[in-house]
Amino acid sequence: MRKLLWGLWGLCLVFSVVAVGWFVWGLITFASSDDPFNTAGEVDCGEAMRFAGASMPEGATEEDCTSYSWMDQSYDGTFRMPRSAVRGWLATSFPGAERAASCDGDVCAIVRNDPDDENTTGAYDVDVSVRYEGGSAGNTALVTFDASTY
Repeated sequence: MRKLLWGLWGLCLVFSVVAVGWFVWGLITFASSDDPFNTAGEVDCGEAMRFAGASMPEGATEEDCTSYSWMDQSYDGTFRMPRSAVRGWLATSFPGAERAASCDGDVCAIVRNDPDDENTTGAYDVDVSVRYEGGSAGNTALVTFDASTY
């Protein structure tokens, strides 16, 4: 009977040590991670643009987009497109956009959607910045955007 009790106590001790070790390992991993909840990840830029209320422009290349989904949803990203198509794409994709007062790019668009409006789907805030590449003779544009629900 004594051996059985000591065996049970030993089993409980091993279980407790393993449980505490697992908890400490999880705590250290969580505290040292840049994204402890795995909320950021690469996504297709088409998905990000749909969230922003637009579509990807024809001829877009070098797409690099990220989704963040902790408490709210947001996307950011960059891609290149033909310079000659920028203004038409912006006018079609973001017809109600305002030009930013302080724009870091050559062309900027800001869209603010009312979150309480039943017609608002996707992003509440969309910021698009376009920088023309290659000077006046260049034919590409680098598009940078952020879209979020706050």
